Amino acid sequence: MAALLNPTLLLAALLAIGYATLFHLWTGRSLRDLFVYLIVAAVGVVIGQWIGGTLGLNLLRIGQLHTIEVTVGAFLALLIVRTFEL
Repeated sequence: MAALLNPTLLLAALLAIGYATLFHLWTGRSLRDLFVYLIVAAVGVVIGQWIGGTLGLNLLRIGQLHTIEVTVGAFLALLIVRTFEL
């Protein structure tokens, strides 16, 4: 069972949940906003990880996770969604 739990994936999921929750506490209005922010933060984390791996930046990594790129990707995605939200 422990082999199924990838530490990098777990940390990425925890960061996405944390960023979405903080963003919702800051700007959210409803429970629907929280669900949208969770999905968008997860997409931002994936894009940030992809960019960090593609560019080969090793500024601050925790294992395989490019922490700075993931954080920037999540918050940019959240800001973009908040800007275009109706």
